[in-house]
Amino acid sequence: MKKAFIACGGTGGHLSPGIAVAEALADVGYSSLLLISNKQVDSRLVQKYSNLEFLSIPGSGLSLSPIRLVRFVLNLVSGTWLCYRRIHREKPSFVIGFGGFISMPALLAGKLARLPTAIHEANGVPGRVTRIVSKFVDRVYLPDAVTLANRPSEVVKNIGMPVRKEIQRQDAAKARETLGLDPNLRTLLVFGGSQGAQSLNTWVSEQFDELASLGVQVFCLTGPSQDLLEDKAIGLQNGSIAKALFRPFSDDMAAVLSASSLVISRAGAGSISEIIRCQVPAILIPYPFAADNHQQANAASFQAKGCGLVLDQADLGNLIGTVREILLDENRYESFLSSLKAMEKQMPQIEIAKDLEQLTI
Repeated sequence: MKKAFIACGGTGGHLSPGIAVAEALADVGYSSLLLISNKQVDSRLVQKYSNLEFLSIPGSGLSLSPIRLVRFVLNLVSGTWLCYRRIHREKPSFVIGFGGFISMPALLAGKLARLPTAIHEANGVPGRVTRIVSKFVDRVYLPDAVTLANRPSEVVKNIGMPVRKEIQRQDAAKARETLGLDPNLRTLLVFGGSQGAQSLNTWVSEQFDELASLGVQVFCLTGPSQDLLEDKAIGLQNGSIAKALFRPFSDDMAAVLSASSLVISRAGAGSISEIIRCQVPAILIPYPFAADNHQQANAASFQAKGCGLVLDQADLGNLIGTVREILLDENRYESFLSSLKAMEKQMPQIEIAKDLEQLTI
């Protein structure tokens, strides 16, 4: 069987598209080795994929701090050597990275072994690793309308964010029951990416009474590193009970998203792609300290395509009003849904799998 090496660890936004491409490659006769980090976010997610092979490799982010810079160089050398030995043993057809510090040693090893190499960039502003490795890889996959200076057009392809097979729209009422929510109440999902966002968690706790008065229940993913808030419940006049449920994370984002009428989220590329796949309008609040302000670019593209709205972190005081406006304006809500349905038809992982095969010819 043909083999692929996929470097995709470090965050959920890197790992999830790597898994999606591994699934697409399996459909055309490839087995894949997915190179990941030692982070908890990686080890937790990969437990669901016993059909895939994973290998943790050394890696750390690039920093100008002397101690961290030394650690980066040491990890880069040891990671590259580990990948090179594994390439020599298993002879993959190509190496593809999905950004982050794990991609660089894998792609360097692939280049040294004279294999076809590729990098996928999920964000509207290419990250540091993408900018560096784009100078020597054979293919660079970028989001729509994103460009990279000094790279020939035959190297760059504009392809969206791959999404895992399991992320599919489910029946909303059944999904709500699975989460312990009322199947008949409108549901607001709030989450801040894989690490959570304390400001969003606090907002839910403070605004729940107002949300319940609108007949809205809440499911909040706080992030494993954040303080876990206590669940709340308020009885409504019609006899229903609106709940606010706080959970550190979920291994079933398809159910969580499908249960939702509206999402409030950070603007990571992975989160946005899963929101689109499950067709849920969203209010995106970009993390203001993201590298190169890439979340702002991601959110702006989402809003421009008519799938939802963008709100700045400094404007959280206006968030409850924005939620109310979207849920009460049926025409606007249906317009968001229509745009999401048009976007959902894209299958980037299949496009990437086909293009990677062409690189080996």
